[in-house]
Amino acid sequence: MDRFDKILEKDIEGYEGKHSDLVRYAPAFYRLMSRMLGDPELPRRMWKLVIAAIAYFILPSDIIPEESHGAEGYVDDIFLCAMVADQVRTATGSDEILLKNWDGDVPIVPLVRDILSREKELIGDKKDALMSCIGYEELIA
Repeated sequence: MDRFDKILEKDIEGYEGKHSDLVRYAPAFYRLMSRMLGDPELPRRMWKLVIAAIAYFILPSDIIPEESHGAEGYVDDIFLCAMVADQVRTATGSDEILLKNWDGDVPIVPLVRDILSREKELIGDKKDALMSCIGYEELIA
């Protein structure tokens, strides 16, 4: 069976629609979350949040479903990964865990900041629904 990041690569291949500038990073964000989960520097209290971001990629019916939106449907998954990456960075007090686990072709920290600054454009008013979908309040408790 293909690794999930390879499935993501096939799903977004050739996509040139809305938010294609970000959609192309879906596989890299999935790998970032997966690699951080195996990184001994990831604070234990962050494990559940990282696992939730990984699982969210696989959910068939998420806030912006790929089934009805095509590759654009990965925008909410990417936004969640950026949010989790930023929280991990804050929890560790360093960019290092992101830098060593990122394999995208642009610097991760500015990309995360850009994604988070575009919240309304990317997910509209769906952040609360997204947080509820992953059980965010319980994960950070």
